[in-house]
Amino acid sequence: MRTVLTCLNDDFRIRLRELLRLCSADGLPVLPYCTMRTCAEQAVIYRRSRTTKEIKQKIQSLTDRGYPFLADALASVGPQTGTLGAHKTMAAPGESWHQYALAADCVPLDNGKAVWDSDAPEWQVYGKAAKIAGLYWAGSWRNFQEFPHVQLYPTSNPLSHYRDPDSVRAVLAQAGSIREA
Repeated sequence: MRTVLTCLNDDFRIRLRELLRLCSADGLPVLPYCTMRTCAEQAVIYRRSRTTKEIKQKIQSLTDRGYPFLADALASVGPQTGTLGAHKTMAAPGESWHQYALAADCVPLDNGKAVWDSDAPEWQVYGKAAKIAGLYWAGSWRNFQEFPHVQLYPTSNPLSHYRDPDSVRAVLAQAGSIREA
């Protein structure tokens, strides 16, 4: 996982910098802690909280939908340790905007310390700034709210945005999320 902004899509990077500037202008320092993620990195996070049966079902689903390269990313990282059911992500490889360099996770800071409490008022400042900057804030989602997450597009799953495997593969390769053979 990367934390630098230079690896991000140009339009998204400009908007993310505006989000950070708006927060700073409101007296709220914000720390980006995860930007671009490869498909392999996403696979590790996804696998940590799922059973072998769930992983096999997702691999089959990705394959059946025409994404064997994403299924391979999920299979190739092997078993991961974690707490079953304690999902950090709902997105398998290719299903998160992080892999497309179009998302970031950030945390507000209070006296240099990360503010993780979702009831803290800092998150509302962050969410409002995200909207003004033209980004979509996952803290306002109805299902699986993720307060640190912002992204360029409103669609929760990039596979429904790009629609076909060739487009997905090309965009992922351009972002550096997968290696082309």
